[in-house]
Amino acid sequence: MKDRRRYLAMLAVAIIFLTTVVEAATIDVGPGQGVQAAINMANTGDTIVVHGGVYRESLNITRSIILEGIGHPLLDGSSIGCAITLRADGARVSGFDIRTVRQTGIHILSRNNIVENNTISGCLDGVSLDRSNSNNISHNDINNNTNGITLYASEGNTIENNNIRDNNINEESDCGIFLVYSSNNIIRKNDLMDNGDCSVSLRSSSYNAIIGNNVTKNDWYGISLTESSNRNLIADNNASYNTNAGIYLDSSRQNLIRGNTAGHNVRGVYLSYDSNDNTLEGNNVSYNEKGLNLANHSSNNTLAGNMAMENGYGIYLSFSSGWDLVYGNHLINNGCNAYDVGQNNRWDNGSVGNYYSDLGRIFYVPGGPSVDRHPSAEGPGA
Repeated sequence: MKDRRRYLAMLAVAIIFLTTVVEAATIDVGPGQGVQAAINMANTGDTIVVHGGVYRESLNITRSIILEGIGHPLLDGSSIGCAITLRADGARVSGFDIRTVRQTGIHILSRNNIVENNTISGCLDGVSLDRSNSNNISHNDINNNTNGITLYASEGNTIENNNIRDNNINEESDCGIFLVYSSNNIIRKNDLMDNGDCSVSLRSSSYNAIIGNNVTKNDWYGISLTESSNRNLIADNNASYNTNAGIYLDSSRQNLIRGNTAGHNVRGVYLSYDSNDNTLEGNNVSYNEKGLNLANHSSNNTLAGNMAMENGYGIYLSFSSGWDLVYGNHLINNGCNAYDVGQNNRWDNGSVGNYYSDLGRIFYVPGGPSVDRHPSAEGPGA
């Protein structure tokens, strides 16, 4: 009987424990109080609300919490270190004005975090992801840093709807979004402008999607893929008013470049240095010196269904580009619609050629022996 009573008592305690809901706490922090002290007191799932003011701290987040700024409080890490370091999975940081000196604004070393609605400026990297996966970086204003966002060996992250501009402070290799050894990330619907050398730069990074971004007014390139950045999707971006090229590939293969607009650059889309087996389709290139330009042994590429209008050259294939397939493109009112000094390039696919505003029955492509045997007329309303 005694054992039965003891069992029933233990069962009752277990039921009470399992049915008791422990609510997450909210901790308020105001000017003159310490944010890190509140973080140290918090439990997993708690929310720390930081009210408007100036907080000169470097924060270390080691548990899954919500850090929310009200009235856009200024978090100034000074030269102490990173303004915020995220070491815990599943944290959220929003609503802050973040600055630091020659350090990183938000340094992420964990996964499944959300960084949103912050202003980040005056840092080495605005946001840095280091071997960090499945984070969402969105609706932030990231400006006047050396680099806006840097990903190193990071996968499955989404960077979207950010305003990333003027990240060109005191460095030669500055850029807006920089991926190194990173794959399967999504970069979409960001507004990037005047970010030093390049606004979106991939180095040795594959299987990423760069979609629907506005990428303008950079010193060299709008979007750049280098050092075997392979099998990426570059789609529906506006890459215009860049000093060199709107979209640039260097030693990168099997990428799909589709539906982009590239205007008022030296080159609209530029493939160089053994950038082979890429597909360029449905892009609109206009008012560039060269619309689509393949050079330096870039071969076995397919150029199909692109619109090249009012460029110095519509499509320009250099002497070392060979075995490229060019068909279904609309070449309208360029200084020279098509120019080919390469090797064994094909200007029709056997049944469909290209559409020219300066048509003959057979189009002998200037520069070399290439012939389009299936040209079509390009009328004013085409």
